[in-house]
Amino acid sequence: MSGAAQGARASRDVGGGLRGLPAAFAALALPAAATAACMAFDTQVSEAAKALAYLLAVIAAATWLPRWAGVLASLLGVTALNFFFVPPRHTFAVDGVEYWFTLSVLLAVSLLLNALVGSLRRRRAEAERRGRDAIELAALASVLALEQGPDAIARQAVAWWRAHRDERCALYLQATGGGALQRIADGEAARDEEGAARWAMEHRRPLGAGCADWPALQFWCTPLNDAAPIGAWLVPWTASAAPDAARVRQWRALAALVGQRLERAAIAADADAARARAEAEAQRNAVLASLSHDLRTPLTVLLGNASLLRERDADLLPAQRASLLAGLEHEARDMVAMAENILQSARFSSPPWRLRTQWESPEELLGAAIARLRRRWPDAALEARAEPGLPPVQVESGLVLQVMSNLVDNALRHGGPGVRVGIEVTKRDDRLRIAVRDDGKGLPPGDLQRLFEPAGSAASRDGTGLGLSLCRRLVQAHGGSIEAHRAAPGAEFVVELPLAAAAPAEGAPR
Repeated sequence: MSGAAQGARASRDVGGGLRGLPAAFAALALPAAATAACMAFDTQVSEAAKALAYLLAVIAAATWLPRWAGVLASLLGVTALNFFFVPPRHTFAVDGVEYWFTLSVLLAVSLLLNALVGSLRRRRAEAERRGRDAIELAALASVLALEQGPDAIARQAVAWWRAHRDERCALYLQATGGGALQRIADGEAARDEEGAARWAMEHRRPLGAGCADWPALQFWCTPLNDAAPIGAWLVPWTASAAPDAARVRQWRALAALVGQRLERAAIAADADAARARAEAEAQRNAVLASLSHDLRTPLTVLLGNASLLRERDADLLPAQRASLLAGLEHEARDMVAMAENILQSARFSSPPWRLRTQWESPEELLGAAIARLRRRWPDAALEARAEPGLPPVQVESGLVLQVMSNLVDNALRHGGPGVRVGIEVTKRDDRLRIAVRDDGKGLPPGDLQRLFEPAGSAASRDGTGLGLSLCRRLVQAHGGSIEAHRAAPGAEFVVELPLAAAAPAEGAPR
């Protein structure tokens, strides 16, 4: 049974267990039973004891019957005592002040007792109703606590209302940027519903059935909150009588609970967005600060070599000219790699962004990476090996190529003269493993995880650190991981990417 039905039943039960004609018969039977008992002991008990017998009947009537039936039993009891037992008997006349006092006290005590029992019943019913209302609020709060987004919270609230209450409902939410309200309901919209929701949100008060504003409407509507207009709650009401005050209070409490949960969700979303913007801004600032320092070296070399070639070209020996040109080429290559990393960082720092993944062959990815690296480093000692029979992997090929290129560039720039670099692609359990190892100077002391932070990498490897930082972001975007290890000699960087549970069939598009 729903909370509303239980509340209605409790309100009817305030009057006692019996109602209507059975209650009237009981109101007659109880004084009659007291009369029969008094007649049986007429010669053995006094009139005061007989009055107590009628009082007992009145107590029973007040306990088990509605208030009107208890009052009727009180009147009948006093009348029966007067008619049958107060001298002169079998008349309604009263002989003596003592009997007037007895009858008056009996009537007063009976009526007062009925009033006290009725008040206790009403208080008990009100306490039970408030308890049911509190249980309803707690149940709805626990359900809404599991949801995160405003749309999910609103739909869960409407679904809960449909499952736990007799009334239908509709929830109107303010759309971002204004415009039409979003309606979430379990039925068709009635005429003027959206207009009523807008009015309630604008004036910050309820309207419709049972309200001072527009009471003729066949629904009741209230704003979800008293501050900013976040939405409105609407309950259809076609009954001729207005909803009672207790029902309206519970409706408002439920609507306020939904409004508070929606407000918290909106605040949390704003906080997450602000945190993301702050993190992106901090990252951009770190990159710009690092670039402002590290661009000076290649630019200084480029400017110096170009100036020497322009000013002293005739005096330079062929070997000197070749060395200057090689320096120009090396620094220009570094700046090209730096520009690629900056472009990718800018892409991932401007949400929303999505991976454009396809099925790729690990062998083909490795071949493309080696071809790119040989164009960039024609004299480098590079080795590559791929385990036979590797399954296809679902990645964005350009980003994986950039990860491998950055790791090899890092090894060649910082490994020392004559460094040799090897790339090995293998399968480990359900992950594709890409290992880039060199036999150079090795990694600096300290926490290796700092290598993947722009500031830490810049301090430890004499570079911007943007390449390794970008590698971590690209790998994590694919659901993978990257680690640095000290080797003897040199260093090793290991990338692991998840393999799909089912690879595409032969001949299927990739």
